[in-house]
Amino acid sequence: MIPNTEKLIQLLRSGQKIDATVLESYCRITAKYGDREDAAALFQMFAEHPSDYRYVMLLDPVMRCGDFAMAEEIDRFCFEHGQLKEEMPGDILHVMGYMGYEKYIDYMVDCIGANDWHLCTNACLGLLHLPCESHRERLESELEKVYGQPLFPELLPALSFKFANEQIVPRLVAWGERASTDCNAGLVLGISMFGSTQKKQVKSILMEPFWEMYSIGTGSHWWGYMSMQMVELTFSELIADIKARIPVDLEHADHIPDKQTIEHWLHVLHDLLELKLADVPHPVRFSPHNQESVIGLFQELFQWGNEHKDDTFKGRISTFLGYDHPLMEKYMQLRARMGMGMKQELELQVWASESGGM
Repeated sequence: MIPNTEKLIQLLRSGQKIDATVLESYCRITAKYGDREDAAALFQMFAEHPSDYRYVMLLDPVMRCGDFAMAEEIDRFCFEHGQLKEEMPGDILHVMGYMGYEKYIDYMVDCIGANDWHLCTNACLGLLHLPCESHRERLESELEKVYGQPLFPELLPALSFKFANEQIVPRLVAWGERASTDCNAGLVLGISMFGSTQKKQVKSILMEPFWEMYSIGTGSHWWGYMSMQMVELTFSELIADIKARIPVDLEHADHIPDKQTIEHWLHVLHDLLELKLADVPHPVRFSPHNQESVIGLFQELFQWGNEHKDDTFKGRISTFLGYDHPLMEKYMQLRARMGMGMKQELELQVWASESGGM
């Protein structure tokens, strides 16, 4: 067991009040560097308090560090008569799917129609990882029941790839144009599940204002970042695209977007980069992961390309929106955050080189 997990267990057993952000940080480190021993210890902690949100947070490292034997142990403790015990959180369904445990596929499919957002969402996340051939018609039927509605089971469209090919993508895009932003996460994720062929489409969604892929409380930007990784869309590509649309040299610009559109692009890029810096783990086991260097991205955003005119993102904000625009402060804060991210990146490189030489 790694020391981080031991410290996490000590904190929980101490009885002291612990902020959720502190717990989340410990959980992420264990999820990244732990193994089955860590998963087993944390699941035992969860089993003592399955209804306490602080202990439910332990399920993420359990999910990422556990093995099939661990999944069988979870089955014995959390399920009864073919379904979750009443006191168990819906998160267990995501855990079981992520770990490839197929015993409850039928139950998860049934949960899609449950009048319980948390249970339905985790059932969908679990099913992303599991074979659903025998449920293709059922899944398609569930989608068609709600197609076009503004409100629907949020992650249901993410399962589209289980019963359809890429020809369904235009329908998902059209649906997103009239769906509530409280529900469009599953649509962008569903499009991204078809892989890198949908890179252009996902980039278009991120840039379109009506999708609202920035941080406004709906969580859409979080799923936007996850979808970026599914299609292997990079920040370098987004940065280059925005630079091309708002050039420093206005005399050679074919078209200058309106102020609201520029604000939207910059808000989206900022909020997605914040998630990159936070090193948010992906809920889909088989997703590619963004490996871009923070140092490289910092240079693309904030390093002057020439000594005569500020062509950084700060310079572009000043040119198009004004120096006193709130986005200037947001990008100044992002610059500072990326500075800390660069330091961490370099420290990890040193640690990796020293570990490799031992």
